[in-house]
Amino acid sequence: MKSQSIRRKSYSILITCLTCLILSIIVFQGRYFQNWLYSADTLHKVFVIIAWFVLFAFYGVCLSNLLKSNEKQKNYLFLFGIQFLAFVVYVISTYCLATYIIATVSSILSLIFAFLLAIKLFKNKQYALMFLLILIIIYYLYCVFFSMIFCSLEYGTWKN
Repeated sequence: MKSQSIRRKSYSILITCLTCLILSIIVFQGRYFQNWLYSADTLHKVFVIIAWFVLFAFYGVCLSNLLKSNEKQKNYLFLFGIQFLAFVVYVISTYCLATYIIATVSSILSLIFAFLLAIKLFKNKQYALMFLLILIIIYYLYCVFFSMIFCSLEYGTWKN
């Protein structure tokens, strides 16, 4: 039984690391992200790379804390994985494909699953993890807001 728990944790870490690596490669090779990265309005490239690393380090801290507290509730990792997958779809659809409808839907799904996970953590009195997830929820609210703005600019009446 102990080896199954270690195997599940190692698979979760491996899947998350591979997802971060693949997402980084896709986004940094993406057409719209490259245009944004090299435009005159953006910050220096080093700041973007540091922010990208800090974001994934924050996800890693959340994942490691969820792995420690996942003994009783096995659906913590599932909800975290689903909201992270929806975030991956948001990033790819925004920065690589410029499909803002998909970005809006995936950012809303990320927000919903992160909120459900925060509620489960609150019910089980894991307040430190809940605080980390509240920071992610605030970031997802930012993503929802801007994806709705970009969607309305791209497809709405403002385009005309």
